[in-house]
Amino acid sequence: MNSLTFSTNPECTETTKIAYSYIRWSTAIQGSGDSYRRQKHKAEQWCDKNGFTLADDRIMLDAGVSAFKGKNISDGALGAFMTAAKEGKFPKGSYLLVESIDRMSRQGMMKIGGIVQDIWSAGISIVTLIDDKTYHPDCDDMDALVLLLTAMRAKEESVTKGKRVKDSYVKRNARAAETGVLPSGNTFGWLAKDPATGKAVLADERKPEIVRRIFDMSLNGCGLPKIAKTLNEAGERPFAMDKKTKGRAEYWTIANVAHILKSKAVYGDYHRKNAEPMIGIFPVVVSKEDYYRAQAGMASRQRTGKGRKGPAYTNLFGGIAKCHHCGEPMTIRNPKRGRATQFYCKGTLVGSCHARPWSYKVFEEAFLSFVNEIDMQTIIHGGTASRADEITQELQTLQGEKLNHMKVEESYFSAIEKNPDIEPIYQGRVLINRQKLDTIREQIKSLENERHQIQLEQRVSSETNTINFPTDISTEALYELRAKAAEHIRTLVERVTLIRDVSSKFGASFTVTFKGGGSRMVHVDCTNPRKAFAVTHVDSDKPDSFPSDSETAVGLLNHVVQHVGRELEWLVANGDEADREAIDGMIGELQSVGQLDRDTFLTAANESAIL
Repeated sequence: MNSLTFSTNPECTETTKIAYSYIRWSTAIQGSGDSYRRQKHKAEQWCDKNGFTLADDRIMLDAGVSAFKGKNISDGALGAFMTAAKEGKFPKGSYLLVESIDRMSRQGMMKIGGIVQDIWSAGISIVTLIDDKTYHPDCDDMDALVLLLTAMRAKEESVTKGKRVKDSYVKRNARAAETGVLPSGNTFGWLAKDPATGKAVLADERKPEIVRRIFDMSLNGCGLPKIAKTLNEAGERPFAMDKKTKGRAEYWTIANVAHILKSKAVYGDYHRKNAEPMIGIFPVVVSKEDYYRAQAGMASRQRTGKGRKGPAYTNLFGGIAKCHHCGEPMTIRNPKRGRATQFYCKGTLVGSCHARPWSYKVFEEAFLSFVNEIDMQTIIHGGTASRADEITQELQTLQGEKLNHMKVEESYFSAIEKNPDIEPIYQGRVLINRQKLDTIREQIKSLENERHQIQLEQRVSSETNTINFPTDISTEALYELRAKAAEHIRTLVERVTLIRDVSSKFGASFTVTFKGGGSRMVHVDCTNPRKAFAVTHVDSDKPDSFPSDSETAVGLLNHVVQHVGRELEWLVANGDEADREAIDGMIGELQSVGQLDRDTFLTAANESAIL
């Protein structure tokens, strides 16, 4: 409720002629018109005529507050006045001036009766300025009845007006859905209303291009702040500035970029709250597939891609790179002068983990070189997209559709919770929506299986990828290219876990877990990231590549045995029942490795047999 301070003159008596004016209107349109001046002028005229002092500094104002549901009582100035009246802060014999009784309430006879009784109990009379009638606390029953009947009529008028507006809204929107003629003059920023036909047309060439650019940047992994900053630096005017409305921002904000990205009007449909959508009523600016891909990308970045990216999108693995020891995210930390950028476990920054950092450059180079499942050549150097990339785009579209149908289901349940009587009406809609969700989930599963098979075929390759980001482009272009690469990685990779044991040259390794199944472990040679010691397909126990010289092979074997032994000791000492499966697996791995003598191991290595 509004907190208003009402002070009274200590010299006031019950006969002191003081009047308090209450002014209210419901909508911003009324406020921009003559409502305030008219109501205030009437109060001043009444006071001059009747010899009262108008407490100008006490004029109570509920601007743009509806009385139909009582917001002016629960949260407004009238409610604050009534509270002060009950506390005896006004001298008896004071007057409350209102233009008409419906300014106080449109909730009907019973509600206004309670409001009036509370005011009368404080010794305050009520004046309705529209008919110059005064209702005193001791007025007769006939006057009280007139007041209540007036309140009842005000509610009936509100209900009738609301029904007419709703009927008009339904008719206008039904006509719009049938003919394509817009239901009102207001439309989306990149659209205009054709004065001849009343249909939506593109406002000009510039605005639709800005919409497409926003979607392109989002699909390529750029977040909302980056998109807004890019548009502002390019000198693009926000659409709202053309409407010449006061208070509009003169620059692109995160909010209006998000509004465009979430608007289904970009692919031609008009989705209204709690109503059937109008299909194809607007010109198409962005395809429906790209719209849903953008929704999926934004949802993914919300989960894993938060944080600053630097001027050239430094970290391609934000949110998906985790520490092997504690599971905390890996993060970029500003290097000391003359040193390489480090990839730290966040836990080390607060002392909860003691994992050693990586050189970020070494990790990125090794990842891009040996994770063959990710088609970075197409992303960085262009060319025809692979089938795996096509599947990824199809999956993004389906994920966006899935999110949309899940939101629709939530809205149905929310509506039913508020009004259980409509459940029979919504049952059919819920069923149809569930069927669509089930179909989408089946399609996602099928495409993930197909992509997994392609990844398995790519995984047998032991060739090193030659991946280099171009150096002869602008910082802005490099940012967008690396953002696109990061987005591509996020769509394929569930997580990457990193471990660094500086006591051994074999101690730097990472495991990539892919969405849809499968994983790959890379033992990195930190002196030459493009020459890993081993690249192993973990879940098939079959190495993709392995050291060919005996000294390196034996050294890697000893390191693996020691590492598994340490992990096993930790799990036995600190693990619980949930870790039993991991312990059993490590015991089996340790036993199988321990059974190999050096000659057998070298033979196995050279024949790409089991590690």
